[in-house]
Parts: sequence; structure tokens; C-alpha cells
Amino acid sequence: MKRIENVVLLKVIGSVELIFALAMFYFFYHDIPALVGGFILLGLSANSFYQAHKCYQRQYSPRNSDSSK
Repeated sequence: MKRIENVVLLKVIGSVELIFALAMFYFFYHDIPALVGGFILLGLSANSFYQAHKCYQRQYSPRNSDSSK
């Protein structure tokens, strides 16, 4: 159950970062520092989604030691 909570938390964090990055691009498209911050948030968002995907795969991958029990 703990890994499911981690997956959900990582997806929520990634979604919030994505929304803020898009908002920065929309409202501050003429300011270079805001664009850099938006790209950083996009990278963090992609990392959160990737980590959630890895955690989800680890949860559903077969384990040799658990299948014998």
C-alpha cells in the first residue's frame, strides 16, 4: 500500500509542477528568468512522473522470493 501512496503523491506533485510551469510560460513569456524557471519546473515535473512510473513498475513486477510463499 505504501508504494501506491508514493505513486499518487509523485503524480500530484508532478501535476502541480506542470501547472505552475505552464502558468509561468503563459503569464511571463516576455521575461527570460521566468522562462528559465518554467523550464526547470518542466524538468522537475517530468522527473516526478518518471519516478512515479518506476515506482509503479516495481510494485507490479514479479518477485521470485514472494511467489514461493
